Amino acid sequence: MDDNDSPLRQKMAVTAQIQRDTPALVEQTLASHGGWDAVAYLLTNHYLPSEEYEAWRMGEVAFLEETQINGQPQLLERLDAALAYAQAMGLEIKPKTWHGWGNIAGQPLRLFRDEKTNRRFQLRLVPKAARMQLDLFMDAPQTMMLDRLRQMVLQRNHAVATLFAQARDQLGNHASLTKLEAIHTAMEGLEITQPVAWFDYLDRVIAPAAAEEFPRRANDIMLPLWRAVAQAMASLPLDPHHASEAWLRAQSWQQCLASIAHTPDWHTHARLHRCRIAALTAMGEQTAAQQAWMLFCWLQPNDAASALEQSDLHACALQRYWQQFTQFDPALGTEDFPALMALYGKLETVSPAEFALAAPTPGWHHYQRIQDLLRHESPSAPDPNRRRALKASSPELFQAFMATRRRQHG
Repeated sequence: MDDNDSPLRQKMAVTAQIQRDTPALVEQTLASHGGWDAVAYLLTNHYLPSEEYEAWRMGEVAFLEETQINGQPQLLERLDAALAYAQAMGLEIKPKTWHGWGNIAGQPLRLFRDEKTNRRFQLRLVPKAARMQLDLFMDAPQTMMLDRLRQMVLQRNHAVATLFAQARDQLGNHASLTKLEAIHTAMEGLEITQPVAWFDYLDRVIAPAAAEEFPRRANDIMLPLWRAVAQAMASLPLDPHHASEAWLRAQSWQQCLASIAHTPDWHTHARLHRCRIAALTAMGEQTAAQQAWMLFCWLQPNDAASALEQSDLHACALQRYWQQFTQFDPALGTEDFPALMALYGKLETVSPAEFALAAPTPGWHHYQRIQDLLRHESPSAPDPNRRRALKASSPELFQAFMATRRRQHG
């Protein structure tokens, strides 16, 4: 047996990959949550679906390890590596206990059955901060009342209604009280009879309020609400909103993609292309996201150009290529962005589904010409017939091809 295939070497390779991945995953957790703990790490890096997390907080499962994280390979090894890296950063260690929501509000929760493992991750690491002078207003009754309300709203504590009544007497029309009441009412699980109106209400009112009142915990408020709206929108027509847009806000990436795929002629709608790309990018599916951009460019070039200008393309490794494309002289149409990417060696293949949808478009034919030429010639062995075919199809793309060849010859 080849030594490279031995179980020991495979384990060493996996461990080395975990060590390489860990710094970026920890940094992302710190950026998203202001600190590191096991649950924040799992949520931020998509090891723990938000609906599974909520089921644990609501007491539907006894241990976090009973959720889908149980199927994640080397999960404990990843958590241990992340914890070690966070400790090496010199972060301050604080005890951490998670508590239930709803009917089990306030009850301590467990991550793992094994007590030793559970204790190992009952902590939170946060950046050390210089001790600040005590704010004279920190203990003011208004601040204390609002902090209690925020905590109880997050916990889905049924006693919060009584506290709201007291707060109205004490705080009157305080802006934070108004926002918290609106958030609480939305979370009460009222029947969604007008999902489009609810979508707009969540988008315009509740989401901004949650971001202001719960800067680092807004997802705990919003994700269940967006899921409920998405489910209610499943059978509605495309306009003015599509269910995939709600699934995207709910960070339910697979459901977002599924709702798009089940929509007839989805590829004729720019909004659905953008949702699809956003979901694939969030899932870390870099190649699939690049192919989704290609399809968008071929089928909706004008809308794709606007989307490319407005999007952060670093996550799917296209930023540099788009900048080069926009600076190219003579200018190329957006439908030729995939061809130029192939010319620069960025893309090698496209899935059959994308081919089937894009085959009638000029951009797709130009891409095929470039791919065919790249496969059949080298800088030292030109293929004049294929070069003529590319030049006849797109003189501008032919110029790009020749400029690339000149750079390769030095």
